[in-house]
Amino acid sequence: MQVLDFEKTPNQEYWLEEISKSDWRAAPYLVSLIRENKFKADYGGSAKLLLLVEGDRLISFCTYAEQDEIRDTELTPWVGFVYTFPEFRGQKRIGKLLEHAYSLAKADGFKAIYISTEETGLYEKYGFTFREVMTTQFGEETRVYQMEITDMDYSGIIGKEVSGSIDRPLGSAHPHHPDLIYAINYGYVEGVFAADGDEQDVYVFGTDRPLETYKGKVVAVIHRLNDCEDKWIVSLDGTPIDRDTILQTTEFQERYFMGELYM
Repeated sequence: MQVLDFEKTPNQEYWLEEISKSDWRAAPYLVSLIRENKFKADYGGSAKLLLLVEGDRLISFCTYAEQDEIRDTELTPWVGFVYTFPEFRGQKRIGKLLEHAYSLAKADGFKAIYISTEETGLYEKYGFTFREVMTTQFGEETRVYQMEITDMDYSGIIGKEVSGSIDRPLGSAHPHHPDLIYAINYGYVEGVFAADGDEQDVYVFGTDRPLETYKGKVVAVIHRLNDCEDKWIVSLDGTPIDRDTILQTTEFQERYFMGELYM
C-alpha cells in the first residue's frame, strides 16, 4: 500500500479511469478539472491529487490544495475530494492519505490543515476537530474541521536503555483480531506508563524469533496522530534501524492509524 502523487505517475489516464468508476458524483467533476487542465487554476498552483493504491488497485483518493470549496479565507491548506471505494471502507484506509497530506502541510510550514465536509463524527477519528460552519462557493453550508500540526520532542526518549516483557510475540495473533498476525515482537516497558494509562508499548527489532522478554535501546518513536499512544522502536543491540525497515515492518498494525516517525 502506497500513496502516489498523480502528477508524477506515468499512467495518469489509467488512474483517471479508475477514479471515474467511483459511485460519487464529485468524481467526474474532479476528473474533468484535471483533463481540462483547470484543477490547479481552481484549487491553487501547488494543488495535488493523492492516490492510495495497492499495486494497480485504487483504494482511496483525495486532494491537497491551497483552497477548496471554501473561498475568500486565510485558512489553508485543504484536504478535499476525499473518497474510498466501497470494498475498502471500514478499514481506516483513508487515514494513510490524511497522514500524507499532514506531512505535506508540515513540510510546507503550515500550523494546521483543514477539511470541509457534511459528515459528523467521521474526521474526529482521524485527529480533526470541528472548527465552525462556513459557506461554500456554491452558497451551501458546510462543516469545517481542522487538525493542528505539531512538533514532538523525543530527545529524552530516543537513546534510552529499556527492558520489559513481550506479550504479543512474533508470529502470534492479535487477541481481538485473529487475522492480524504480529510481524515483530511487540511488548511493553516495565514501569513506564503511556498516555492511555498502560505500560509503554514497544516494537522490538533485532531478532527473527519470538521473545518473552527483551532489553535494548530506543532508536525511534512512532507518534500516532489519531491516538493517544506512541509506539517506541527498540533495537536489541542498539543498532540504528532505517526508516523504511521500521515503516514496512510495523505496517501490519500501523496501517490502521495515522502517524509520523521520529528518529
